Amino acid sequence: MLVRLAAVRRLIVVVGGVAVLAVAAGCGGEGTVKPLPETVVGKTPTRPAVVGNAAAGKQVFVSTGCGGCHTFKAAGTTGKIGPDLDKYLTGKPPAFVRESIVNPNAEIAKGYNANIMPATYGSDLSAKQLADLVAFLTQK
Repeated sequence: MLVRLAAVRRLIVVVGGVAVLAVAAGCGGEGTVKPLPETVVGKTPTRPAVVGNAAAGKQVFVSTGCGGCHTFKAAGTTGKIGPDLDKYLTGKPPAFVRESIVNPNAEIAKGYNANIMPATYGSDLSAKQLADLVAFLTQK
């Protein structure tokens, strides 16, 4: 019993020492931390926006099988599994349409269930294909 008690005490001393070293290693070594400025001087780097082509977007719509699930007159499709895009996308901005493609569960159309539309189009389509598809779906 005495041997066990001594072993436990040694363990407590070792663990306590490691904890003290860990705290000491993270404190005071870098000096005083100052907050970052809130104003950005100059331009922040951005990628140029990809401009979509509606005609090319029609090809993306057809080749990826969107019409198998969606009705969309401009593509000549009559799918019934997903929302009728002629009705659902009317008046929706391109950003909403893009988000609906890359994150289809962000907003579910009334009368439809989540997790029906594949959530892989954001990675399966190139930036150009996605921009083309959005241009096609939002053309007037």
